Amino acid sequence: MVEGINLIEQFKFASQHLFNLIVFIGILYYFLKDTVVNFFASRSNRIKDEIAEATNVISKSQEQYNNSSQKLELIDSELTELRNSLDAMTNRKVSDILDNANFLGEKIKNDTADIISLESVRLKADIENEVLEKAIELAKYEIKEDSNESKDTILISSFLSEVKQNAISNS
Repeated sequence: MVEGINLIEQFKFASQHLFNLIVFIGILYYFLKDTVVNFFASRSNRIKDEIAEATNVISKSQEQYNNSSQKLELIDSELTELRNSLDAMTNRKVSDILDNANFLGEKIKNDTADIISLESVRLKADIENEVLEKAIELAKYEIKEDSNESKDTILISSFLSEVKQNAISNS
């Protein structure tokens, strides 16, 4: 029975401590209820404010990102337009240069052909003059060698007929 008494005393002791603990928790609850509620409310408000601030920063960052993206797209489109414009201008300039080079090549070709034909005509005239000078020298020499009147008349008439034929053939 001693054990039964011991057990009852222990149960009594434990119930007193349990009652004291419940009373202590009740008192704590009564006095600290507002403080704990205020602490968690302020903590909740602070977290809410930080979330709102983070949301505000995120939205501003998103807005700046969108603005930057639009500016980059605008710059990219302007660069594309500039590249296309430069390509078109370069193609036009190259085409103009090639056209000018072809024109100058054709002009040089025509001028060279004209120069060759003019030089050919000049050389023919020089040769004809040389031939005429030699013929005149030969005629003078023959006239000095064989100078009589009948031969002079024949020689002059044959010379005039040759000149007439040359004039007719050249026309």
